[in-house]
Amino acid sequence: MKIMVVDDEDIIIALLAEHLKEMGFNDVTTASSGEEALEVIAARDDPFDCFLLDIKMGGMDGIELCSRIREMAEYRIAPIIMITSAAAKQHMHEAFDAGATDYMMKPIEQIDLRVRIQIAMLLVETLKSEAESRSALTAALRTSPEARQFDPSMRITYSGVPNMRDYFQLENRLLRLSEGTYAMTLLSIEIDGIEKLGARLGQGDFLDIVEAVAKIIGKTLPASGASLSYVGFGKFVCLILVRNHIVPNLLQARIRDAFRAYEAAHNVLSPGELELNVAALSNKRMLEPDAAIGLIRRFVGGLGSSEDMVLPSISKMHDRIFPRSSGARSKAG
Repeated sequence: MKIMVVDDEDIIIALLAEHLKEMGFNDVTTASSGEEALEVIAARDDPFDCFLLDIKMGGMDGIELCSRIREMAEYRIAPIIMITSAAAKQHMHEAFDAGATDYMMKPIEQIDLRVRIQIAMLLVETLKSEAESRSALTAALRTSPEARQFDPSMRITYSGVPNMRDYFQLENRLLRLSEGTYAMTLLSIEIDGIEKLGARLGQGDFLDIVEAVAKIIGKTLPASGASLSYVGFGKFVCLILVRNHIVPNLLQARIRDAFRAYEAAHNVLSPGELELNVAALSNKRMLEPDAAIGLIRRFVGGLGSSEDMVLPSISKMHDRIFPRSSGARSKAG
């Protein structure tokens, strides 16, 4: 796995490089600033598989660098692990908005680094397999008779939608928040009628519609602080961590207008055959992460096939994988 480490402290770069070498990773490239990192990335023919970025650096900081990396097509979904101190941890929500996958705290612990890299390795292998099979899969979905069978439970993530996340990535964002209450809006967005439509559509047309709706939602949500995930059965979950409350009816009107324009431009759908409905998962404007996860899980658990999916308890996830900082604090987005 090809790893890039970016930090403006030589001692941190040396420590990370040594730890990675001990773990068997010898293809490690380092940079001491965001500007230097972008130059190295631009000059490289073979892309990196994983990035470790210091969140606080002189000049271009890690958050801006993360955002710039995410703008590159080959790195839309590459693992980006942020390195942060306790003092800078408050900026992690900005890093997640910029596209960060995970984070580690200073001082760097080798066991923590190992866990984060192992998770990144699994993601890299998944992404490579997906990239190799995507073209063949798309062709099969459109031409194979078996592909006409409609699978409403399919979960999909489109890398071309900047604020779209895999469902478990969306959960992970909440799990990594410190204890306290946060200003947030939780919404469900439903493509009403998509399952009936599946009786006459193949998977290819179905995927096109879901992608179109995902893009419409992505463009309509706030530019920062918002994440959406498609959880199957024509339904999306949206997490919006911003101070200003999002009014479901206003959002619904905006995405419906955009979807009508999509319908008019495509022959697959009849006018009004599908409708987009927006609903709040909670009327509260301030929520704790645990409560938000519970609301999302109850919604996802009521969709049908997800009842077979056994999710770990929230407290167990905290204790075993994502330990939080002690002391409750209130947040406002």
